[in-house]
Amino acid sequence: MSKVDLTELSSLLIQPETLITELTGQEDYFRDATEKKVTPLAIVLAQSEGDVIAIINFCSKHRIPIIPRGAGTGLSGGCVPVEGGLVLSTEKISHLKIDRSQKRAACGPGVITKDLKDAAEKFGLTYPPDPASYDESTLGGNVAECAGGLRCLRFGVTKDYILGLRAITVDGEMLKTGVYNKNQGFLLGDVLIGSEGTLAVITEITVRLIETPSVGATILAGFENVRDAAQTVTDITGAGIIPTVMEFVDADAVECSIQYEKSELLEKGVAVLLFETSGEDVDKQTVSIRAFCEKNKCSFTRVESDPAKADSLWKIRRNVSNAVKAMAKAKISEDVAVPNSQIPALVDLVAEINRISPLRINTFGHAGDGNIHISFLSMTGTDEELRMIDQGIETVLKKVIELGGTLTGEHGIGLAKSNYLHLEFDPTTLDYMKRLKQLFDPDNILNPGKIFKM
Repeated sequence: MSKVDLTELSSLLIQPETLITELTGQEDYFRDATEKKVTPLAIVLAQSEGDVIAIINFCSKHRIPIIPRGAGTGLSGGCVPVEGGLVLSTEKISHLKIDRSQKRAACGPGVITKDLKDAAEKFGLTYPPDPASYDESTLGGNVAECAGGLRCLRFGVTKDYILGLRAITVDGEMLKTGVYNKNQGFLLGDVLIGSEGTLAVITEITVRLIETPSVGATILAGFENVRDAAQTVTDITGAGIIPTVMEFVDADAVECSIQYEKSELLEKGVAVLLFETSGEDVDKQTVSIRAFCEKNKCSFTRVESDPAKADSLWKIRRNVSNAVKAMAKAKISEDVAVPNSQIPALVDLVAEINRISPLRINTFGHAGDGNIHISFLSMTGTDEELRMIDQGIETVLKKVIELGGTLTGEHGIGLAKSNYLHLEFDPTTLDYMKRLKQLFDPDNILNPGKIFKM
């Protein structure tokens, strides 16, 4: 369609100028954090639920693909446009209301995760899910991908805190789940969570909040051998110890993070584990964690109870994704998950690929639940290097399934993993997923091409 054809749509919006057809300078909306890039037909910054309904009705009428988008921090290509498609950004729908008595919050999909956390803290409450991009990712995107986070080991992931959703279907109708329909009938919210914008567009989210837990010490442990760090994770979880956070960063990723922001000075070549303790048994937990680290030959441990000093340690982990990306022409990240007992085997595989190939690969992630991010770095951008990366990714994903793991721990399937679904799901399961997609979106205009080809 031409720009003139979109005049009707602009007249339906609360603010007609929020329809952007002059795309010069709007390149951020052409991609997500994968750097896959496609120029859309136009961009709409929806201001309200009414805008979303108008946009969907218009696009359905004209068979224009719709690409829902939050902050674009995803790592699977989930909000990358398709040619001729319209990017529907919900970042401006950012209302937020906290109900202290019910311990819940009603949020627009554009609410930044950290903003919800900060608002809840004023009431003595907290929203536990905290993806590493929590200071820029939106709740709508978190729900679409079922994001995890550093504290998911103890407190769970996004789906564990969703009390209800409002979403607009491809017919422009309102779909209400959970508290919005008095928790009656099928649990359709569970279908929408993690559906990556392929079934409906979320316009409001009610989340569960909890009393703010006490925070114990932060523990940093360094290991000269990355496998010793991985084995420590296996031993700690095997002993039934559940710290609030248990994060793993290999030596190369640590080096990237330190170069990116020198929050801490660590010896080169050291992999680290970061822990946060909480609850009534923090002292006992700290002693036990240090004992397991020392058993597995850690080179040092450091315990910080001062919040500012602890935050400096956590920057090593929170900065690592952006830091790794800054070191290369491109970063392809696979957020696989394996049983905790298999983390050493996964680390061994990555080390072997690094040894026998010229590729640069590093690992970090939420070790407590086995969710390890494996980053393949494109240093030259040559076709040969990218071919080797593709081969390396396939090797890793096949091994992950062999180890009893899953293709994605939190980033979603999107474009990045759609060609590998057959490794994890049998034909019947895939067939019923596609039937569900056809039921919600018979013309395949909602985020087409994501998860699987229709």
